[in-house]
Amino acid sequence: MEITDVIVRKYFSSGPLYAVVTVILDGVLAVHDIKAAKKPNGALIAVMPVRTDSFGRNRDIVHPVDDGFRRSLEREIAKKLDIR
Repeated sequence: MEITDVIVRKYFSSGPLYAVVTVILDGVLAVHDIKAAKKPNGALIAVMPVRTDSFGRNRDIVHPVDDGFRRSLEREIAKKLDIR
């Protein structure tokens, strides 16, 4: 699966949340509402979209299955946001 585009939906100027993005995979699948947040060391972390169920528990809507893809995802988002 290849990340073919990252679209920035919204930037934030303060706090750890940096932006909200949409990621396009293989040019055919869009994953909306991925939050790009800054760790205390300045690195970026991709926070996957979640929803709250009827019991008040947060459930992932989508998430990477392995660390390699998560790192690729975070690297591509950071590249789009020009975060080193």
